[in-house]
Amino acid sequence: MNRDILLNLVAKAQASPSVHNVQPARWRIEGDSILLIEDRTRRLAVGDPSGNDAAISLGAAAEGLCLAASLDGYLLEEDDSNLPPIAEPFEAIRRFRLVAGGKADPLAAMLESRSSWRGAFCPPDEADRAALARLTAPDAIIITDTQHLTRIAPLYDQASYGFMRRGPFRGELTRWMRLSSNHPDWPRDGLNAQALALSRMEALGAGFVMGVAFPLLDWLRLAPVLLAEGTKVAGAAGLVLFHRPIGEDPFVSGRRFHRLWLEIEVLGMGAAVLAALADDQAIAARIATDFAIPEDCRLVSAFRVGRRDKEPPARARLPLDEVLL
Repeated sequence: MNRDILLNLVAKAQASPSVHNVQPARWRIEGDSILLIEDRTRRLAVGDPSGNDAAISLGAAAEGLCLAASLDGYLLEEDDSNLPPIAEPFEAIRRFRLVAGGKADPLAAMLESRSSWRGAFCPPDEADRAALARLTAPDAIIITDTQHLTRIAPLYDQASYGFMRRGPFRGELTRWMRLSSNHPDWPRDGLNAQALALSRMEALGAGFVMGVAFPLLDWLRLAPVLLAEGTKVAGAAGLVLFHRPIGEDPFVSGRRFHRLWLEIEVLGMGAAVLAALADDQAIAARIATDFAIPEDCRLVSAFRVGRRDKEPPARARLPLDEVLL
């Protein structure tokens, strides 16, 4: 197997989404196979103590690799047995072997253009809602009714703010934010101001609100107003509630999460992840009841969906040589 082909697959797989854009996936090329490895230093110790989000991110990376392989006419045989021991802080997750004879996955064309859209979407019209209604998946509930969106919007703000009030959580999040283009990791990883749809002044304000000023603003009850994003939820074309079976390996959930996001992109729509709706257990339970999520399933995540008015900003990604071991 030509090593350049394998390197190209890894490069394309890097377009896959990950929590806070931490990019935990590392790769090792061994003959005709590719080893997917987790860099455990990339785990969110506060926001993801169980490693659930890390596993979802790794599953998304694996799906990205499979999609990239399909474009070159390959299938991937997956193997999670007899994985080699790797020195800390790394852990081998899966081995993939390329097999000729694959067909291009229809979603693969969207792999490198998919991007989170954290700004407001264009005001939706019936065509937008009709486009979203075409998304049919057994693990997705589509909400386009404006009354439902208006009802969910404050729930999202409530859930998000509940996490923001936790100092360690807020500190960890801000460490992954790159609010100035002078930040050395601006083009590499994390959440830069462009990806967060923040102007220069808004970025300065976000750093102030989420930093030293937060305790005072919280006491004055101003912080919830300054950080609220519920209007973006209420003004979206719709929401997609992503649910999967209770007890499912989050790595498997991550693969499906990636595909569902690409299915949204195929519709010509953009998406932003509303993880707080799923991470707040009380609110997730309420949403599961209100929108008839099956009893044997859990809300894994949610997407705010709509039509973008411009191209998304350049994606921040680590150089290829830094993700190869």
